[in-house]
Amino acid sequence: MSSDASTRMSGLNAVGFRWNTGDENVDYWYPQGITGTSDHSEALTFDDKRLLIVSWYNKTDEQPSRGARITIADITDLGDVSYRHLLLVEPFEGDDGPDFGPAEYDSGVAALHVGGIAWYGPYLYVADTVQGLRVYDMERIFRPSNFDDTSRIGVSGDRADAHGYLYAVPRIGRFRLTSESCRVRFSFVGMNPESDPPVLITGEYITPEIDGRLVTWPLDPETHELETREGTTRAQEAVVIGQNRAQGALWIDGSFYVSASSQDGGHGRLYKGRPGVDNESINWVRGAEDLYWERSHGLMWTPAEHPGTRDVVGVPVF
Repeated sequence: MSSDASTRMSGLNAVGFRWNTGDENVDYWYPQGITGTSDHSEALTFDDKRLLIVSWYNKTDEQPSRGARITIADITDLGDVSYRHLLLVEPFEGDDGPDFGPAEYDSGVAALHVGGIAWYGPYLYVADTVQGLRVYDMERIFRPSNFDDTSRIGVSGDRADAHGYLYAVPRIGRFRLTSESCRVRFSFVGMNPESDPPVLITGEYITPEIDGRLVTWPLDPETHELETREGTTRAQEAVVIGQNRAQGALWIDGSFYVSASSQDGGHGRLYKGRPGVDNESINWVRGAEDLYWERSHGLMWTPAEHPGTRDVVGVPVF
């Protein structure tokens, strides 16, 4: 970890790693969401490996943007972490047949923020801030035919590009708020695979007010899809967070954990609470983002976003 994070997290039995120099300092890709093999399946590993997945958005004013990407990191040995970036892509029907483009908002003027992600079975659920959730298929990862031109994306004749990335992950579905829905925001998403039924937890980043909401959405453990009735998914529960600048949330053994940024100057705090009970909290890193519960090791993880201090940190559940 960076010296800043090591000092901040002293005495909390924190573990973690840092990206290589290029990814640590790049100013046009920012990490946001996090998930891993403990969300993915009851095996808690994938091919006997502990994996984390971190999402990044392309922070740029250029149009079009490169959208969003994910990074799959092997943390089986935290002293020797390896990882690979993959581009998230959006399919569409082009003039000459199937095509794909970057993960952007429907307006086409900005990269999808990917503020939270949850990997459940074959699906990667991704927060779509004002719309709902997008669903990408981790079993349909593909390798474009060409990766020698970072400026190109999509299909052109017999050529396919994904901005120079060796692998891309396609979106296969979406869940959108209806005209009758409560207008909640989907700033981030986490999950609890051990609840009955398993649930996704979405929440709202709001500042300076403290009335952002957390909402749980039931999942079908057989299909790994959101539970639906007559084509509609309905929330299971909603609570007011009671903290501003919420960046991620978990629900473990009846308690909500909330990752909040900039609560202590430029540093965050990690809160634990339940309705009707005062919150408790611990120090959290600068630029803290989404939360992931690695059940196999009893750790809560977050990726920090700011260049130069992009620690990926885990602390024991408290």
